[in-house]
Amino acid sequence: MNEHRSPLWILAIVAAGCFVLAGCSSSSERLRVWVTRIKSEQAGPLPPLPTVPPYHPFRFTDLNLRSPFMPTGTVGHAIPNLNRPRQYLERFPLDSLSMVGTIYSHGTWYALIKDPNGLIHRVTDGDYLGQDDGKIVSISTGGVELRELLPNGTGGWVSERAYLPLSLASGGQLP
Repeated sequence: MNEHRSPLWILAIVAAGCFVLAGCSSSSERLRVWVTRIKSEQAGPLPPLPTVPPYHPFRFTDLNLRSPFMPTGTVGHAIPNLNRPRQYLERFPLDSLSMVGTIYSHGTWYALIKDPNGLIHRVTDGDYLGQDDGKIVSISTGGVELRELLPNGTGGWVSERAYLPLSLASGGQLP
């Protein structure tokens, strides 16, 4: 190894040491004064801890009600009929359909449903709408109530209520 160091290298080390010592000299005195002042101050009293109300656990005593840990709807025996012929309005998502009116004829209510192509279809109780086996259970002048069968994520099915309201924006009119 080379035992001789260049004078430029030694000069750089000495200059760096001077800068470090010069930077510490003035600020260290201010730091000592600040620490001394903080140590001489008396600590104030701490505020009291907030009072915590006592815990009262909730007891679910009515066993006839639905468990809060089960999904809504009826679980179990609802299974879609895969052999049933599909109706035309089942090819569209329910949110792409709109109800634009109703007709009452020969003791039966019919809903007028507009598809995304702008065509109007007449449906009644028992017909299907949407892509989730949505069977019409009731028709009123305000909308259509359906029961949809949705997968529950564990291989079963859940029956959920859906509602297709009268759409005034699609040309529907209040009676």
